Amino acid sequence: MFSVDVDKSPQGHIDPDILDTLTIMNKVIETTSSCSGRITLMSGVKKGQSRWIYKNHEGADLDKIYECIQDHGRLRFIYEGFIIHFRCKDQDEVNKYLSLLHSNGFKKSGMISSNLIIEVKDTGAMETIVTSECSKEYIGVLVDEALERLHKTKEKLKRLESLF
Repeated sequence: MFSVDVDKSPQGHIDPDILDTLTIMNKVIETTSSCSGRITLMSGVKKGQSRWIYKNHEGADLDKIYECIQDHGRLRFIYEGFIIHFRCKDQDEVNKYLSLLHSNGFKKSGMISSNLIIEVKDTGAMETIVTSECSKEYIGVLVDEALERLHKTKEKLKRLESLF
């Protein structure tokens, strides 16, 4: 059974703006992990050695982002679209959902483990290095592009809901 109280992510809670989608999906399948899409600044590169300096799932604050970059000198500016994993009961169900997802524009969806887990992932991620030498205008261009992509990923989440 789906519970908003069970979450093992580093942030410790499910993104509020993906709850409706997960609630709808969990009426027919079991979701196992998710992210509604986000704009982040990260230090470090290797998993386990990097950390979030800034993270927002709903938007972005140019002034705050610029301040973080000035304070840290060199960071990764990242936009990631939504991602949802869900478990199927058998291979027939995997085939059914992959066919449904692919025919409705979610072309990068696929089975990612022998445990019958399907990953639905939005495309259009972006990542670049930013430093304190970058102008605020340039950071503004990155933020504007990331916000446009974030808005589109939220629209795609609604489209995904309609499939379930």
